[in-house]
Amino acid sequence: MVKKLLPFVVLWLICFPSLASGYDVLLWGNQEEPAPPQEEFLLLGDLGGHRFSPEAWVNLLPPPEKVVILPSKEDLNRSPEVLNELSRKGYPVVVSDALGNFAYSFSFTENYHTVVFFNFLQDIPTASFDRFLQELREKNPDLVVISGTRGNRALLEEHFAPFRDRIRFFERDGLPRNFRERIAVEEKPVLLFFYSSRCPVCRELKEKVTPPVFEKYADRIKVVYLDYTLSKNYEKLVLLEEHWRVEEKTSVEIFSDAGYVATEDPERITTLLEKLIEKTLKSPRTSPPPRPPERAEELIFSRFRGFTPWVVAGAGFLDGLNPCAFATIVFMVNLLFVLGHSRQRVVEIGVTYTLAVFTTYLLLGLGIFQVWQTLAVYRIVSRIVYGTMAGVLLIFAIFSVRDAITYKKERKETGMTLGLPKGLRVKINQYLKESFSKRRLFAAAIVSGFVVSILEAGCTGQVYLPTIMYIAREMVNYRLKAIGYLVFYNAFFIIPLVAVFLSVFFGSQSKALVEFGRKNILFSKIALACLFVVLSILLLESALA
Repeated sequence: MVKKLLPFVVLWLICFPSLASGYDVLLWGNQEEPAPPQEEFLLLGDLGGHRFSPEAWVNLLPPPEKVVILPSKEDLNRSPEVLNELSRKGYPVVVSDALGNFAYSFSFTENYHTVVFFNFLQDIPTASFDRFLQELREKNPDLVVISGTRGNRALLEEHFAPFRDRIRFFERDGLPRNFRERIAVEEKPVLLFFYSSRCPVCRELKEKVTPPVFEKYADRIKVVYLDYTLSKNYEKLVLLEEHWRVEEKTSVEIFSDAGYVATEDPERITTLLEKLIEKTLKSPRTSPPPRPPERAEELIFSRFRGFTPWVVAGAGFLDGLNPCAFATIVFMVNLLFVLGHSRQRVVEIGVTYTLAVFTTYLLLGLGIFQVWQTLAVYRIVSRIVYGTMAGVLLIFAIFSVRDAITYKKERKETGMTLGLPKGLRVKINQYLKESFSKRRLFAAAIVSGFVVSILEAGCTGQVYLPTIMYIAREMVNYRLKAIGYLVFYNAFFIIPLVAVFLSVFFGSQSKALVEFGRKNILFSKIALACLFVVLSILLLESALA
């Protein structure tokens, strides 16, 4: 009977964690005798410094999933082979200031409540504190345990000052014999914030709109961010949607024991979120009945069966209305024309770029680049790329305005060259011929399509693409059908991009438009400058999002 109920209990704890009462961490060190700790604990923080033999130390340790080892400097000198063997067996051995081949830090999470451990052994640590602080910002721990020395305590407290209210510091020099201390990780009501790492709207709500509300209640609630493009998180989301009977599914959904918020409206979400938090804090802890693990898969497959090719195509087309992708293709076409490339070359490069976008989005749908999108460097590279492109477009706009002013003064036609000096244009073209062969231009188009796609994937909504992605990755029997839907989705996804490319290409080649531009040079230059400014603003918004 117990075995049959175990999966239900596990799922209950996974999906509805805030009913738990927290957990205890036992800190233990400087032991005289090789006797294991008798107290009940969920995690043992072993500070080492024991007086018994290394063999006895190894034999008395609980299983690796219940232990983090924070060795002393004497342990490293006295028992390096033992510590290396423990590390090979799966025990997390933490040395935070680059002594030995061990982990820099260790984090333990239970019911979404996290403890992070650091272990500094040198009075002047040689460590990347920026790296540690970034880790703490990402994990938002409830407790930070730092083992240090009397000599480095002041320095460590200074570096970790932003998290001083969560730190428990231990000076090795002052630890008594047979040291043990129990630390309780108290639980707060949990809000599960589901979002997509591919969604600009989600990033806006997650990083700019909702943080002020969460900061207001920071000492009373725990916010956990879950990217539902990951299969395990999507399963949790679907189960919660079923329990709360969420009908209007959006790209951002937030759940607690007391209800949910599902909206993409920046003004509404703050008001609704405050109401949900207040209700959560006042309401008694309740939980929906546990569901078997297969239930999430059943619900996702039920959604998948309701899809039709044309519904998927419509979702792809709507998601493909991506202003930043449009800005990029307009930027590329205009740049190629300005630099004097032929119509055929522009078409070839445009088609190559579009196919690169299609392929990259298809691979994204299969989860190939999921890890990359969760890294902090992802947003840094995104800001650099879009900021650079925005700057170039602003320069184009300035050249266009300068052309307009020159024409108004001198009534002298300058064509559509953006006023680049003839000598500079010749040098640029000569450089391109020498440095950028046809093959290199194609490579640049492929790389551009890949980079733009992976940096600015569209907001996919909450039903179609996440469901198809899940089926393609997790359900072997239906994988081919799901991949077919992904291809169909992405084919319609790039239609708006193709339409923009063709309109820019043929618009720039239209005899009527060219003739109109020659007769209305002042208007054309100003209109072109406005276009470049608008595109630059779109790219800057993405860079700053």
